[in-house]
Amino acid sequence: MKVLEETEEEQVISDANGVIYRQRKSHKTIPNYIRFPIENEADYMGLLPRLNGSDPGRYSEDFDEDLRWRRERGEIIGVNFRGFFGFPRNYMGLENWSMAFYDQPRLVRRIITDRLQFGKDLLKRVLSSGYLDFVQIWEDMAYKTAPMISPKLVRDYMLPAYKELVSYLRAGGVKLIMVDTDGRGNDLLPIFLEAGIDGMHPCEIAAGCDPVLLRQKHPNCTLIGGLDKRAIASGREGVESELRRVQPVLEQGAYIPMLDHFVPPDISYQIYLYYVKRRRELLNRP
Repeated sequence: MKVLEETEEEQVISDANGVIYRQRKSHKTIPNYIRFPIENEADYMGLLPRLNGSDPGRYSEDFDEDLRWRRERGEIIGVNFRGFFGFPRNYMGLENWSMAFYDQPRLVRRIITDRLQFGKDLLKRVLSSGYLDFVQIWEDMAYKTAPMISPKLVRDYMLPAYKELVSYLRAGGVKLIMVDTDGRGNDLLPIFLEAGIDGMHPCEIAAGCDPVLLRQKHPNCTLIGGLDKRAIASGREGVESELRRVQPVLEQGAYIPMLDHFVPPDISYQIYLYYVKRRRELLNRP
């Protein structure tokens, strides 16, 4: 990270990815983005040498030993893979990436194709161990009311890449594949399931991503999240009400109830401890 400009209240920063943004010094907020490293195909080609999934430096020298040690301890082994929307969005910015589907479709397809190859090259080594239990595809591709991108564009541009990635991961023994998307991803879930992905999280209930309704519509989907922080903050009765609400999904399996993202300050410590205790009791049932 490099500070390009600074006043008493703000800094202009260039981060490790080459994104330039303005940030307040008093507290962290969503930055005011100034420039992203990829605006066109020439920018992307200049960055491409850094996106080599086969580079041996991406694995630590003690990786194999550490992996065996974790497996012997009984740990669940997972990978967080930045996917076909989230990764390029971070390098182009949401507006530029969204417009590229119309103004630079060849670049969009090139980025998605290269990202798929990157994932296959990167994960080859860990897959060969036979120890990889789950993969989380990080996308963050929805707002509070709808996806950031239309389901049609996801289907046209990304679905083939999802299918190929899932096939590659299943062949390597991966049991669980989830998409991490914030917001209301309801309209994207059918596409994920069609690709062979198991489900999504964190099911932000404030965005209308309700695990109860999603399970009714998609009986075979895997879900995580879906507890309302506002109800939990109201006290013990709110905790009990929320856990009762999602209990039918929990009893069906393939679901972990939890709060999305951070625990807000209006949930007291005592109520949080009560929530953890009651949730643990439910999860410990056969």
